Amino acid sequence: MPLLRKKRSNRIFLLSIAVVIILVGQFLSKNLFPLKNNDSKNPVELVVAKEHDGTDAFYEQVKTSSGEWIANAGTPIFDNQSIATLPPKPAENISTAVLGSHIAADGSEKWIEVDISDQRLYAWEGNRKVYDVAISSGRPGYDTVQGEFRVWRKVRNQAYRGGSRARGDYYYLPNVPYSLFFHQGYAIHGAYWHNDFGIKRRSSGCVNLRIEDAEKVYNWAGPAMAGGVLALIATADNPGVRVVVHE
Repeated sequence: MPLLRKKRSNRIFLLSIAVVIILVGQFLSKNLFPLKNNDSKNPVELVVAKEHDGTDAFYEQVKTSSGEWIANAGTPIFDNQSIATLPPKPAENISTAVLGSHIAADGSEKWIEVDISDQRLYAWEGNRKVYDVAISSGRPGYDTVQGEFRVWRKVRNQAYRGGSRARGDYYYLPNVPYSLFFHQGYAIHGAYWHNDFGIKRRSSGCVNLRIEDAEKVYNWAGPAMAGGVLALIATADNPGVRVVVHE
């Protein structure tokens, strides 16, 4: 009997040592080799950043996007739901006229005002209002950035993807027309997946316009683009228009 008790005591002792080693190992692993912030994200978010997060992959992708229409791009999705309405395919006959500028014909400055409270966008030439259109800005938790900016890139067709299926806010929106990027990944662009302009804040941070309104503003605003050019970055010699976003 004493021998059995001794063996049992040894087993308990060894088991206790094993448990201590495991706990110490977990502690050291967590503190000496912590996970990176992105390691806990949904795999989709590791590939393409959220629309409103212009600091990650989406912002980098925008810099090099071609602006071309993508055929067979798949079914659009917003908030985990498939969208029945497909983006309109652009006309084949592209105008050769130069589109947009940062200065009006009379020499006054062109600039854009986005009023979040009233859900309106105003296009100005000096003190003269040229366009007054309804918008849908960022919903709660995805607020549209406020401040004074300049359009830094124009893209004729742009794919937006981000969010999380687990949270229920995953979106994949190919061939979004007429994007005017004014602050990193934030843009003024057309939206084909809802019709809540002037009524409800629906976007994931961008400023959504009806497609026909987005086309007008896109063609009016600088930087100037030659006909047939589908994507362009503003320069000192060809600047984008000023954009003021406020409540």
